[in-house]
Amino acid sequence: MVDEAFTPKNLHNFAIILIVLLCSGFLNICASIGGEYALGNLGGQIVKKLRIQLFTHLQKQSLPFHQKYRVGDLVTRFSTDMSSVERVVRIAFPFFLREALSVLLGLILLFSIEWKLTLAMLAGSTLMFIGPRLLQGRAETANVNYKESQERFTNTIDEMVKGHKTIKSLHLQARFEERARKQVHELFTFGLKLQLAGSMMERLPLISLLVLNGIMIGFGGYLIFHDMMSIGGFMAFFTLFLSVGQSGSNLASLIPSLIDSSTSFQRIREILDHQPSVLEDAHPLELPSSLPSIRMDEVTFGYSEEANQLHNVSLQIAPGSYVAFIGPSGSGKSTALQLLSRFYDPKMGAISIDDYDMRAISEASLRKQSTLITQDTFLFNTTIRDNLLLDSGASENEMIEAAKQANIHDTIVSWPGGYDTQVHHEGGSLSGGERQRLSIARALLRKPKLLLLDEVTSALDPATEADINQLIDRMRSEKTIVAVTHRLSSVMNADCIHVFQDGRIVDSGTHQELLHKNSLYRSLWDKQYGFNLSLDGLYATVDMDRLAKLPFLEGIALPLLKNIATLFTTETCKEGESIVSEGDEGNKFYIIVRGKFEIIKRMPDGGERRVAVLQDGDHFGEIALLHNVPRNATVRATGASVLLSVRQDAFHRLMADYPQIRQSLEHTLQKRIG
Repeated sequence: MVDEAFTPKNLHNFAIILIVLLCSGFLNICASIGGEYALGNLGGQIVKKLRIQLFTHLQKQSLPFHQKYRVGDLVTRFSTDMSSVERVVRIAFPFFLREALSVLLGLILLFSIEWKLTLAMLAGSTLMFIGPRLLQGRAETANVNYKESQERFTNTIDEMVKGHKTIKSLHLQARFEERARKQVHELFTFGLKLQLAGSMMERLPLISLLVLNGIMIGFGGYLIFHDMMSIGGFMAFFTLFLSVGQSGSNLASLIPSLIDSSTSFQRIREILDHQPSVLEDAHPLELPSSLPSIRMDEVTFGYSEEANQLHNVSLQIAPGSYVAFIGPSGSGKSTALQLLSRFYDPKMGAISIDDYDMRAISEASLRKQSTLITQDTFLFNTTIRDNLLLDSGASENEMIEAAKQANIHDTIVSWPGGYDTQVHHEGGSLSGGERQRLSIARALLRKPKLLLLDEVTSALDPATEADINQLIDRMRSEKTIVAVTHRLSSVMNADCIHVFQDGRIVDSGTHQELLHKNSLYRSLWDKQYGFNLSLDGLYATVDMDRLAKLPFLEGIALPLLKNIATLFTTETCKEGESIVSEGDEGNKFYIIVRGKFEIIKRMPDGGERRVAVLQDGDHFGEIALLHNVPRNATVRATGASVLLSVRQDAFHRLMADYPQIRQSLEHTLQKRIG
């Protein structure tokens, strides 16, 4: 334009050059629009495919995967990490292509104008990429630390929202606020380091570009003064170099976002590379629609390689029978039920349904024929109707009938929305008993041939529990039923009871047979027997024969035990409520009539650790009947529970009238302490 049009004042050349520039500009606009659409569509398709792939892969994972990764870990990968990858695919990648092409074409033109000056610029441009490369390691570390901090904070929010009732009842707001403050401070610290590292990586190319400008002007001036380059050529070179240099600087500034996306993609790849531990056979078999029989042959299983929860377990369950697994806490009964649900595969041995190895059966066929109901009921955040029907294909009348069988229909219709009542917080808006009965109704609607029950009556009041037990008894010929429970009164009518201890089946038989031949079953029965609970579950009493079985009341005459029985009062508690707290003064003795409690000990680092679990018939705090000894642990309810308690002062008044009670109690406690 300068050398061929302006300097010689050639209007013809000026018109040609101007037309070429205008046409090129118009083509550039059209190409940019088409290119952005094509690249946007390509980027969107890539991210769409990656999201679906990640979601589908998560659904295939076995239970160990969900034990390894918490909710916050997975949510962060779907939100923060996927957004980082999406920014690169949708924005950075097209930007990279455009700028790289601009640099390539610009270099070709620069070489055509003055190759010596272009070589000098290329040599100096290495400064743009050496600096960011030196800072890359620090930026990657800061990026990983920031994302892990996001995961921890997300997990805390998830835990706070889901456990808000427990947090309020235990007044733990200050503790959670302190944890959140520390995590937010971590986010601030790592975020600041990440920002500084990114800022340095972005500024170094700009500094390098300034240096290159100085080199170009100095060397270009030298070429002009020695008549090796025209002024118009230098102006063209300078203008083009500014464009190429800016594109090169833009490419260097992409490095922080590429590092961020690289870290995110590695975290997503970590999930995608995780293979499920329970795999479906390449050519799976379909279960027949008849009532299934079950067989376990020498099954050994452990949740980890270090220890096994089941050892050489063998059993047979006939079609249409009602079988129960019972045993102390940690005996392996629930683990056996998890294997029958095929949430895990045994390490050794085999499990068969209708003589088909469970590992050869398709998951869809197994889930269609069997349903597991657990004590931890999950409901979806939708209506009661949707939670019941799901994809069962049941009619409205069948839904109502199932709700009536589960003794929840009258409760549902009493709500303003009826079956269209919205469920919130995965069922947190309902009571534990309501959630449990809904899960039973939901299972009945699916009409399974194999019904697996894991402590399904633990959260129910006595009247509803009796109704559910009658329902199970009526279904025993229509379905094969396997129930795990610690409440022996629920399985008195089972066709066969398998007694688990230390991961093995130590005996099997009916209720009456086991009472006469198995000492473990007898001891479990004696522990739970002798309590009288009202239908509403709000009032309980204990028989004097049951008190006689307490070790520290051994040898006390029955008439005196009758007097002691009158001292007990009924206490009820909600899930998450602490009955006693570590360090408090001990002035009560407790017997658990119904429910489950965890024993929590404080650790030196300020944390807590569960050391034991107490259930129906267990007792604690007997030393408090004699001495004001501080509690050495916290006893916390894991569900709605009923207890009988007696105060120390009331017991002391009775001992004042009957000194032999004190003598017997002190003798027994001394033996235990000794």
